[in-house]
Amino acid sequence: MTASGFNFGSALAEGITACLILGLISKNKPGLRLSAYLLFLLSEIALVVFRYAGQENSAFFFFHPYIAFLVVDISDYSTYVRGVRPFKEAVFERFVLWPLFVIPIMSAFVMTVGWMIKLYGKRLFMT
Repeated sequence: MTASGFNFGSALAEGITACLILGLISKNKPGLRLSAYLLFLLSEIALVVFRYAGQENSAFFFFHPYIAFLVVDISDYSTYVRGVRPFKEAVFERFVLWPLFVIPIMSAFVMTVGWMIKLYGKRLFMT
């Protein structure tokens, strides 16, 4: 398997895992959804840093979190429709607003923080 195929598969696996955990939390304790999503964001930063720390030029450095967040967004759609928004608003928000604006911003955040950790991480741990 090529490196890009492995990276694509791991991004899908991370998204599916986060979706299952978020679904369980949504069903049992809906008040913890935001905390779970923030924890997923932090874990995505760590996973991206560990996975791409040894690679200098990786196009997947940005697309890895984008794919993971997109899988979570699309799979969380049914929970979102039932509990929060009417149908038309939910479709617009989950299939237009999130994939085109929110997820790229979150992916850019993961990429920026990950890149800064990659560049300056040794200095953080040495001082």
